Amino acid sequence: MKRLILLLLFSTTALADLSQESLHEIGLKVWQNECRGTLDGLITWNENEEFPSLGIGHFIWYPENAQKKFTETFPALIEFLSVKLKDTDKEIPSWVKSKKGFPWKTRDEFLAEKRSKKMQQLRDLLSDTLDLQILFLLDRFKLAEAELAPHLTDKQKSYIEKLKATQKGAYALIDYSHFKGTGLSETEKYRGEGWGLLQVLQTMPDEIADDQLIQEFVTAGKKVLARRVKNAPIHRKEDQWLKGWSQRLETYLK
Repeated sequence: MKRLILLLLFSTTALADLSQESLHEIGLKVWQNECRGTLDGLITWNENEEFPSLGIGHFIWYPENAQKKFTETFPALIEFLSVKLKDTDKEIPSWVKSKKGFPWKTRDEFLAEKRSKKMQQLRDLLSDTLDLQILFLLDRFKLAEAELAPHLTDKQKSYIEKLKATQKGAYALIDYSHFKGTGLSETEKYRGEGWGLLQVLQTMPDEIADDQLIQEFVTAGKKVLARRVKNAPIHRKEDQWLKGWSQRLETYLK
């Protein structure tokens, strides 16, 4: 497994007192969750999804005219990489940066070109920038935290601060906020109910002992995701994902 080099860590995150090695381990866990820790997993398009999932965080890149229900994150990753790679010998393929957007129209067309030149260029870009993709995840969490702040009670803010101060807690916050979003987007709701970090914090009890905080986070996350599946349109068949989602949350305890 290619080792991830975490650059500029303490200038890009609000996480306190975590060592570089701890943040390295968090990055590996996210990669394991999204891609099973493999390079092949960096390029995926699951059945019953309207988009491919790319990179260590399975960033979404929508085809033209697709319904954008979930937050599209791959274009933002490319903007981030463009800045970070500006003074290096690594280049982003011009078609990836093109305003034309995602070049394939359907999942079948995408999978049929799995060994094409473009697909190889995309695979090379993603495998060569694993370290920077983790920095992007950390920046995304910092942004999510700022967006959530006006919507949180003092108690919920204290939970975030306490979680950030431990490796398990920091991993849970970074992974869940990327995995299921902030919970603020109106498009990321079923029957008016979201499933992001906000909803997890709102589901947690008002009084929690510090040594039970991560367990309560996991318990709340499971409740929130079970509710999402219950509210989801039948055609999405989201019940097939619930077991895997629960297992992912369990990794926050390890």
